Amino acid sequence: MHVNSKRKTLALDGEYNSCKLSLFIIITRNTILSQKDLELLEAVVLRYGKIVSSEQIQAAIGQNVSRGAARTRVAGMSKAGWLIRLKKGLYLVVTDISGLGFTDVSDLVIAQSLNLDSYISFESALQFHNTFDQMLARIDAVTIGKTRTYQVLKTKYAFSSVKRGLYFGFAKESINNQKVNVADIEKAILDLLYFRSSGYTVSLVIEKLREYQDQFDFKKLKAYSIRYSLGMVRKIGFLLDQIDVDTTDLFSQNQVKKNSFSKLTQDVEQFNAKWRLYYDPDLVGLANPADFKPENTQVFTDRT
Repeated sequence: MHVNSKRKTLALDGEYNSCKLSLFIIITRNTILSQKDLELLEAVVLRYGKIVSSEQIQAAIGQNVSRGAARTRVAGMSKAGWLIRLKKGLYLVVTDISGLGFTDVSDLVIAQSLNLDSYISFESALQFHNTFDQMLARIDAVTIGKTRTYQVLKTKYAFSSVKRGLYFGFAKESINNQKVNVADIEKAILDLLYFRSSGYTVSLVIEKLREYQDQFDFKKLKAYSIRYSLGMVRKIGFLLDQIDVDTTDLFSQNQVKKNSFSKLTQDVEQFNAKWRLYYDPDLVGLANPADFKPENTQVFTDRT
């Protein structure tokens, strides 16, 4: 009985090893590069980097090869996993066989390559500035081009369109030896409030303003906000009041006192008279209205 069990175990081990060998052969057949293709990719990476265009690959192949033959060669390397298509005419070169299906190139570099007229913002910029530590499945950027989303492997790259007057507040940062436009931490906060009006966004913003006060340039934040609409000035003024940052200069803006109102989020009823802004006390840590100055607060019950 013991001998038979041992024989069965050996047989199963043999089948398992055989399956592993077959799988290795299949993977190798699908991913192995010819010496010619290997030299081509090495030349492309050395000359252009890991993110390359079809034209750059064609230039590396040489003018003696037809475009059709070059496309066939590129398609073959893409099918084998050595070239990852980012968008039409743009590829990421995989330089390590153990990393097929993954990339060691920063997501921020990929985002910049997908849209040159853009800058990284929202949570992605906060993460770059070490003020957001959660994993991101999506990289967000602001562009003066069209709103668009790309999918590369398991990551989404979302570009939100903005008018040229609000395309500012970013700097070129060096990432993977590449230059990437990344929003200042102050601009990332403003973009969050500008593009999104959810309770999550407001909670996130007030949390970051409170937690990382020493990293914010509040003078810059206030100056930036003035370049937006009156609603943004009111939002920033109100939020800065909650963390005891002086807003005298911002409140002196004549438009703030206009006989109109703004909303921090939708479906809110608490009213701040100073900034003429409706808000949700729970979102800013003011669940008890008594926590806020009585002269600046009233309950809104009739919107007619």
